[in-house]
Amino acid sequence: MKTELCEIQNAYTIKAKRFEPDKSIGGYVLALHGFCGDMDSSFIRQLAKRMCKQNLAVVAFNFPGHGSSDADIYFSLENCRKDMLDVMRYANRLYGVSAPEAVIGTSFGGYVTLLNMPDIPQYTVIVLRAPAVNMKRSFEKFIADMDSFKKRGWEEMGFERKIKVPYGFYTELEQNNILERDMIREMLIVHGDCDDVVLPEDMWTFCGCNPLARLEVIGGADHRFKGKGQLEKVFDIIDNYLFSEEG
Repeated sequence: MKTELCEIQNAYTIKAKRFEPDKSIGGYVLALHGFCGDMDSSFIRQLAKRMCKQNLAVVAFNFPGHGSSDADIYFSLENCRKDMLDVMRYANRLYGVSAPEAVIGTSFGGYVTLLNMPDIPQYTVIVLRAPAVNMKRSFEKFIADMDSFKKRGWEEMGFERKIKVPYGFYTELEQNNILERDMIREMLIVHGDCDDVVLPEDMWTFCGCNPLARLEVIGGADHRFKGKGQLEKVFDIIDNYLFSEEG
């Protein structure tokens, strides 16, 4: 597997990374990281190793202000959605295809994928790992004082890499509620029944409104699937969905 850093120019620079098989490339998978994550997450790296064995490249990118991105001031839900579509168009041109073989989104990346569903061709397979189907509620868990957040107009969030999240991002989440929206689309969702960020009851509500969604629950798993063998189970489920049953 080889990797290539690339930049996609828009109103700002989108930092992206391509993971490619050493030999022929039969298409690509678009991978989206979670909130305050980045394109170099351990999940995306492991995903890339598996996809490259199937002669599929993986294209990942950083949302504004995440990872190596220097576009902090452009962070918004609208720009995250636009960036996903811009990266998809870039990869389509690069690999000479009309769409990715699959889109694989984690948490916030899954939420962005769901919002952009009308722009993703029907034949692209959708795989979501703990998608934030109630992103507003998930986001609120990380805000200690909502009144202070509103008054100040921003909140510094993140782990090693901090980003100033504007209050306007929260209002965007309020305006883009997908919890009870039927996407009318087949998709695979992998979720842990001990997830305290994307609550199980929210996932059941979403799946109840989306009869075409296939929900695979991993017992004892939290939001990051860090328990012994849990992430391997996630990858086994994804592999089976993509390759054994062809989505």
